Amino acid sequence: MELIEKINRRDVHPRPRILIIHPHPDIDSNLTMAFLLESLSERKVEVDVLHAEGGGFLSPEPFGDTIHLKVLPYAFFHTPRASVRGLPKRIALKLLFPRRYPDYWVRFDPVVFGLLKARRYSAIVGVDPHGIALADGLNTWARRPLVYISFEIMFAEEVADTDDDYLKRLERAACARTSLVLIQDEERAEVFCRETSFPRDKIVMVPVAPPPCEVVKSDYLRRTLGIPLDMRIVLFCGNLCDWSSRDQLAEMVSYWPENYCLVIHLPSKVDGRMARHLKRLTEMGRIYISSQPLPRKDMPHLVASADFGLAPYVPTPDHWWTGDNQYHIGFGSSKVSLYAACGLPILARSLPVFDREFANYKCGKVYRRIVDTGPMLEEMDKNYAHYSNGARRFYRERLNPVAGMHRFCKRLLGLAGIDVEEMTQIPADELDLSATSRAAS
Repeated sequence: MELIEKINRRDVHPRPRILIIHPHPDIDSNLTMAFLLESLSERKVEVDVLHAEGGGFLSPEPFGDTIHLKVLPYAFFHTPRASVRGLPKRIALKLLFPRRYPDYWVRFDPVVFGLLKARRYSAIVGVDPHGIALADGLNTWARRPLVYISFEIMFAEEVADTDDDYLKRLERAACARTSLVLIQDEERAEVFCRETSFPRDKIVMVPVAPPPCEVVKSDYLRRTLGIPLDMRIVLFCGNLCDWSSRDQLAEMVSYWPENYCLVIHLPSKVDGRMARHLKRLTEMGRIYISSQPLPRKDMPHLVASADFGLAPYVPTPDHWWTGDNQYHIGFGSSKVSLYAACGLPILARSLPVFDREFANYKCGKVYRRIVDTGPMLEEMDKNYAHYSNGARRFYRERLNPVAGMHRFCKRLLGLAGIDVEEMTQIPADELDLSATSRAAS
């Protein structure tokens, strides 16, 4: 206790600084995180980001001189309640058996980091349940404003084992000490507040979407994959998993007319088993694999080279993040926002958000049976300009993240004690989406 009191008496770091705990390796391909870091960089805010290694994702491109990225072992993000009493044992084990504990770094032990480093920050941000649980643990002694960025909602009814139950309890406890939450839309805000008992007035909504940029039709996929000019390209970009209809894609394509093909673009490198599976898919002749991950700024160029976008989300009972979290995906789909920003008509499996928004914006078709996807593609092709314009309008009116990100940054920096007067106005060009709507037909 004497040590803790001495640490607490030390002066706080003189320049306001924010810590972000991102327990995933995909920070470069996460549209919201990338836009947040770019926004903080533009405002010259000092930010330290701790993010996980691995997963085959590209190393993030720099976000600016004030954004400092630190890659840490995956294990660091999964010990949010390491005890002070157990610290000597953890250090001793590392010293005695270094090869057995390669991912343990003393200076990044949650207790050591919380005691020695956390007080230098003006606010601490946690991403998803593991991130906010760890952020709350690091904040035990620092007592800084706590902020939660939620991409994956944990539903109590889907907690299936003791580890999940423990994580859910840590998340709820952290939410009781949280001052601000970023989430994607009204649908997800409603279920998040229900699951965590979090007050609605402390939530800011920011869709997972890229900021406006000029999009021009390209030939990237045809050129790199050798796709004939007479083929219509349906693009799936994102993680290929059970919840994204991985095992139904081959059958789905079999119902399409012969002049339609599927391109699967993966955000990360895959292991040997997945590589074999993908090779088998290509053998049917109308499925192409774009296996080279691209930096975030190149993704609109790739997406704009397709003709349609595919969003085949399907809730599954495999994990806590694949069930109701997928059912209530709302504006949390990066692939859908990229398709819409680039003017691609969208073919999506039925979920509440797609049933609701597609009916209003006429930006695509919603299917319940994969046998219906072929006729739907043909129907959209017959009136392509109508659906393409609807997709751009969907992005422009519902998915543009600029205003929401501006509000979030203003409140985040206010909590951190950083002057936000200069951020009271959003530059007009950031809200003008005319450039986005110039995608070639």
